[in-house]
Amino acid sequence: MEIFKKYKAVWLFILKFFGVYIIGVLIYNYYLSGFSTSLDQFSIYVTEQVASLFSTTLPEITTSYSCTHPIAEIQYYQVPLVLITEGCNAISVMILFMAFLVAFKGAFKHYLWFVPLGLMLLYVSNIVRIYLIGMIVLYYPKYVNFSHDFLFPGIIYGTTFLLWVVWVKYFANKPESK
Repeated sequence: MEIFKKYKAVWLFILKFFGVYIIGVLIYNYYLSGFSTSLDQFSIYVTEQVASLFSTTLPEITTSYSCTHPIAEIQYYQVPLVLITEGCNAISVMILFMAFLVAFKGAFKHYLWFVPLGLMLLYVSNIVRIYLIGMIVLYYPKYVNFSHDFLFPGIIYGTTFLLWVVWVKYFANKPESK
């Protein structure tokens, strides 16, 4: 019992982090359970945003959705650029981001702007990530696997990490001024 008292702050951090993370994942999985044969609405929105971004640089972009599987495909002259599944929508990264912020408590007024800003940055970086993967498919196909499996996960998790660093350095455990 002494170890729990001695490291109370660490245990509270771990409990809050995993508590928020597990609840977030359970809610997200419940949401996804309604979409076994079609893509969920958030992933459709991501797909539309990516297709719109492609349309700014490439003509003849088309998007198709499977009727039997939760997947979308964005094509350029019928050549597949990207396949989008629910794992491409970055919600799991956003849940991880929020769990850390809650675990490293900060003033409520900081949550009100930092959480939406962080989620927006993660969302935009994810849209750009998918777009760049498609461009790599088109122009540098031999780098697709490396980019998809290592480079871009590193960038999106690196963005998350930088947001965490900013949160801890400037906003965590800061008392609210009255």
